[in-house]
Amino acid sequence: MLNLVIVGLNHRTAELDVRQRASIPESELPEVLKRMTQRPGIEEGMIISTCNRVELLSRVSAPEKGVDALESFLSEACRIPEERLRDHLYRHVGNQAVRHIFRVACSLDSMVLGEAQILGQVKSFYGIAVGASTVGYHINSLMQAAFHTAKRVRAETSIGEFSVSVSSAAVELARKIFGDISDKSILIVGSGEMGELAARHLVSSGASLIRVANRSPEKAEILASQLHGEAVPFGKLGSWISKSDIVITSTGSPDIIIDRAMAQAAVWQRRNEPIVFIDISVPRNVDPAVGTIDNAFCYDIDDLGAVVEASVSERRKAAALAEKIVEEEVEAFCARLKSRDVGPMVARLQDKIEEICQAELNRFMRRAGPRDERDIQELEWMVSRIAGKIAHPLVMQLRGADHNPVHREAYVETIKRIFKI
Repeated sequence: MLNLVIVGLNHRTAELDVRQRASIPESELPEVLKRMTQRPGIEEGMIISTCNRVELLSRVSAPEKGVDALESFLSEACRIPEERLRDHLYRHVGNQAVRHIFRVACSLDSMVLGEAQILGQVKSFYGIAVGASTVGYHINSLMQAAFHTAKRVRAETSIGEFSVSVSSAAVELARKIFGDISDKSILIVGSGEMGELAARHLVSSGASLIRVANRSPEKAEILASQLHGEAVPFGKLGSWISKSDIVITSTGSPDIIIDRAMAQAAVWQRRNEPIVFIDISVPRNVDPAVGTIDNAFCYDIDDLGAVVEASVSERRKAAALAEKIVEEEVEAFCARLKSRDVGPMVARLQDKIEEICQAELNRFMRRAGPRDERDIQELEWMVSRIAGKIAHPLVMQLRGADHNPVHREAYVETIKRIFKI
């Protein structure tokens, strides 16, 4: 029986302040895990604690009692009364728990469908549990299967290939125009969060020449140092635009900062080399008329939003295939685990039937008198075959995948009583 249990909450079941209260600092996890696995009935344990989810995964001796024990422990660990916490929790047992952890690892349960960070986070939390010695065969096997499933989903679907944030969409547009952006110069105008995120995406895509212009020189220096770039004077913006392939604006200014005349002058100075303006400011900082200039490409927040919407639709299509992969892997994992669980029982049953048949053969030999060696070997071979034929249907029934857990346990108990094993 798959006595795997998950008790948790996430962005769908609990608002941010509840998730924050329920979260467990990474530095405290080893000690918390040890306390959790010391609870009666909790045999193995792992905790996932991010800004969007807190989940307790455990191998328990009895699922129903295990769920209660985990709920009680989470309430105690995060200091939220059980009656207040209970409505925010979901509970998964057995195959459902396997399916849930596979979907989490594959980013099918994430706030941003297909995001890549969750797999790394799950691996990190698993590593903490391994270091704390709170996982054994079942959770170790489960997590390795989850990682394998996530790898299959990434390899066999396009779920992670589309931009689903404004900042990543900005980078996607730049790459469509330039292809390789590793040698392109980038100018960040302002120090807004979205502009900074877009710049970080560009850096992660290979861009290395980053300049930052801000009305506050101090803020420009700070952001430039974080991006390993250069702070440039805001007062000479036109000159620096002409030296840039990609210009990202993200300021709090209510006015147009880059007008058509400034952009036209920059294109002329660049001898008509393409330049991309990505305006993530609200209201706009780049005059929409800039987009009418030859070799000047201008995108605003609405353009980026359309890219994001189309990308989310593509990821949803890919997710349908990913769900099928998850179901295949859940079925395969559960079959492997059930086979292992009944393995010792199968061996004992076969030994018992062999023992019974051998005892009957010995009794016959004592009554029948001496036999030559060849006769004895043939009789032993025949008895062994009889034992195998008796055991075969019973073993096939034990290993059958069509039993629900209750029926399987009842069948195993019946076999134990009949054969006194």
